[in-house]
Amino acid sequence: MTKKKPQAVVPAALTFSEASHRYRMDGKPVRGVTTLIGEGVPKGQLIPWAGKMAGQWVAEHRDVLPTMTDEELIGVCTKAWRDVRDSAGVTGTRVHDMAEQLATTGEVEADEDITGYIEGYAQFLDDWNITPVLMERPVGNREHWYAGKFDLFATSPFLAGGKLVQIDLKTSKGVYGETALQTAAYARAEFYIDESGEPHPLPQVHATYVAHVTPMDRDGEHARYEGRPLGTSLYQLAESPEQIDEHFQWFLAAAYTAKTKKDRDVLAREPLTHPNQIEKAA
Repeated sequence: MTKKKPQAVVPAALTFSEASHRYRMDGKPVRGVTTLIGEGVPKGQLIPWAGKMAGQWVAEHRDVLPTMTDEELIGVCTKAWRDVRDSAGVTGTRVHDMAEQLATTGEVEADEDITGYIEGYAQFLDDWNITPVLMERPVGNREHWYAGKFDLFATSPFLAGGKLVQIDLKTSKGVYGETALQTAAYARAEFYIDESGEPHPLPQVHATYVAHVTPMDRDGEHARYEGRPLGTSLYQLAESPEQIDEHFQWFLAAAYTAKTKKDRDVLAREPLTHPNQIEKAA
């Protein structure tokens, strides 16, 4: 009786670990789109912002300052910006989850602190007559070796002549042109992964947008949105596939800078020995 040879285990096309927040493509580590952009695009404005967050913490905690050692105060101020960023990130994730549920089912029960975000987003879906096609799906590109997850592929009679468009959701204080690199990377991925883990060719995206999802008031913590429109506002990034291609080249440039960091880090490590020093040593 002939024994069957054990079949080789084929790695999944693309997986994501929530614990490590890392992707693997074909069983190998692959970097995410936002990580590559974060390491490849200068963010000089974050330096004064981080200083402001440290100063703001001090101003809000004057009463405890006399009880703190210098080391404790420096430690708290050093990570103040990170605490603000992480808190905003948690809110953003919750809003994204509720927005996906709303777009999928047409209804959602949101916690009170993010109800304003969801009300505005619901109005946005109605106003623009948005029909979701794909939502929150992982994507990968083997040629340029990156992965990520887009927010929303949809159609609207008011956008790109009703053809498929991509909309990225942001709950940050503002929206920025840098998002064009992110959406282009997703739009130029080679495949997406469906709910069962199977890969499919990515459909053509004809235009990209960013939706600024903000609450319906500017009270309390929402004051950071001062000067921005209430609710969800839509901004165009790329108006055509050709412009998406241009933005994709920007992304590839940023990704190259990020991927070559280790190569740069090994340069200029040791000083050269002057010829006279060699002669003296001899």
